[in-house]
Amino acid sequence: MDVDTVVDLPGGDNYEDVTEAFAEAANDMESEALIMTETFSLLDAMSAFEIGEPRMDSGMITESERRPPLDPLEPMLPQEICWILDRALACEMEWHTGCSLTQTVYTLLYVHYLDDLNPDFIGHHYSAYPDPARPQELITSVLRVSVMALLKSCDLSWRELSKGKVYDIEDWFGEKSEISLLEGISADFILRKLDDAWLWLQHSRLPESDVRLLCDRLHLRKTILQLLKLPLPPDTREVRRLVAHARTLLQRMRSQRIAQPPAESPAWLAFDPRISRRLACFMPVRVIDLPPQEQAWNTLSLFLDGWEELSCMLDTACVSTWEIAGCLRTWSPQKELYPAYLRSLTQSVVYDRGAVLGRFQPAWLIDRFFQESVGRSYDVVLLKICVHKEGSVMWLKKEIENRLSKYLMADLRANGHNPPRRRRYLMKAALQWHEVYDLFLELAPYCQPSDRDGAALVEALPSIATMRRLTAAREVILSGFQQDLHATDEVPVAYWYLSRILDTHLECIDQVKSIALQGSEAYKEMEIQRSFLTALKSMSIAMCAVTRKQCTLPYQRTYLNFLRRYKWAFRPEYNDLAPALPLPDLGQFAPDVERILQDEHFSAAQSFALAHDILDKVDGSRGFASIWADDRRTFFQNLVHLCTQLEALPSTPSELALFDTRRLKWVGRTHPWLPDLVP
Repeated sequence: MDVDTVVDLPGGDNYEDVTEAFAEAANDMESEALIMTETFSLLDAMSAFEIGEPRMDSGMITESERRPPLDPLEPMLPQEICWILDRALACEMEWHTGCSLTQTVYTLLYVHYLDDLNPDFIGHHYSAYPDPARPQELITSVLRVSVMALLKSCDLSWRELSKGKVYDIEDWFGEKSEISLLEGISADFILRKLDDAWLWLQHSRLPESDVRLLCDRLHLRKTILQLLKLPLPPDTREVRRLVAHARTLLQRMRSQRIAQPPAESPAWLAFDPRISRRLACFMPVRVIDLPPQEQAWNTLSLFLDGWEELSCMLDTACVSTWEIAGCLRTWSPQKELYPAYLRSLTQSVVYDRGAVLGRFQPAWLIDRFFQESVGRSYDVVLLKICVHKEGSVMWLKKEIENRLSKYLMADLRANGHNPPRRRRYLMKAALQWHEVYDLFLELAPYCQPSDRDGAALVEALPSIATMRRLTAAREVILSGFQQDLHATDEVPVAYWYLSRILDTHLECIDQVKSIALQGSEAYKEMEIQRSFLTALKSMSIAMCAVTRKQCTLPYQRTYLNFLRRYKWAFRPEYNDLAPALPLPDLGQFAPDVERILQDEHFSAAQSFALAHDILDKVDGSRGFASIWADDRRTFFQNLVHLCTQLEALPSTPSELALFDTRRLKWVGRTHPWLPDLVP
């Protein structure tokens, strides 16, 4: 039998040995030298080998993964174009959730064929036999300008994200892989092109239903681009108009049913999830599956919610309101974290080019600090406390003013951080506000108040700074619960230290509240905060007693864990300042818990019942919450419902001694701060 009839080698078997030719050509090369060409790099060579790690094998294509090449000018039906545009939006939304451009936007192959889609450079043979159901303009006009608008939207987002207010790789991926995002083309030019595409659709011979589908997608893309190109600070009326229009379009598009193209449709070739093998990537990327279209709509809806909330915040010139809005989004388990772009934009609005909220000088923050703390402007406070005019005293006063504006601005911007980074910032903020407390103590001897009201104000100034420090400390501990950072043995200690912080905070509130103007917004807000913190303290003490049996480690090990967990409270800088009460003293933990358990009147169930009653009474209060009053009310009601559940805890110390802590459900709990109670 002829061997050729058995073995059919690809390409035939007429090979010639070229070893000697290669050896002769390489005679002048040194050992381990490489010859590089313009179109073939070492990365390309390495990508030809299968390593076994999906991220490292991004350049490897198996036979089953091979696909026909995309013909960018191949005509398609309007429904196929709509499907591509919807999936392109899903790519953009997935990039905003933290994936890379290579994994998302760049998988749309038309991004890489924009020059081929230019109608000015297309040969006549492409339109020699036009298909009325698949006009070429759907590709060269509608699809092309939609891709251009997509890239420009990414460019405008990239510019905001790259300001350094959110962090590359931590919050977003900024690697462009040497692909243009149309940085040199103005957004206005693309907006005009979108109008041209819409005008062509209106005069086309396509069915009216298809024209409506395509026009909705062009309008949505145009609205997104208009939102992204707004100058800082954005005009709130324009933001609301654009958001309302986008919501109308989104609602209409959600009701439309765009069927997936058939298997033989060229639309499937428009996306290549393995495009990274052809791009210059800084790091290996894994192939991801794009989210379902409904999830992409939800992400876009979250974007629009963020824009609308930002416009409402810009209309509210109140530091406390901004802080309440930021805390509620962090605290509430029902609320999603805004994408990095919106969090960066919010920080830019807080302070940009020397202006706070786009229209105030930094000194405005100082005035708001006192206005929202004691109900008096800074000028009135200075008039009341009568500071000496000596040079050193004036320097001290100026130092306090500088720190107040700097730290308040940083506190506002911290609400735009991701939760772990916000927690790390608050650890530093606790020390910063204690430094302000120490400066107020230094200033007190140089004040000569003319009346009793002024003397009380001088005495209360350090407590105002302490309230800010204790707020930061409280948030550090609560965020530890929210991010599941506390080990089982650390939970009772965390609740105990939290209760001590809340106790000191309540003392400060009582002192400051006594000098605040009754009936002022500051006074009303302190009443709300006092009720909230009292309820939280009651819950913390009860949880400390309930979970105390989880402390099973030796004291030395527990102490080392305590130093590690609360290292932010042991920083050496505190040694040069006045004592920061309450001191983080683990030695008081066991005596305090023993005192609670020996109190025959103590009841964990009654503690949660008390918190339930307190939170119920603040249900209708507004304070500085402004339009976020309903959100705060919902948050309080969620705590009330949880208190109702935890009222089933033991009601006496003897029952508490027999309580099985395994009934506390921490995984998948209802509220991030407290466990659920299971039967």
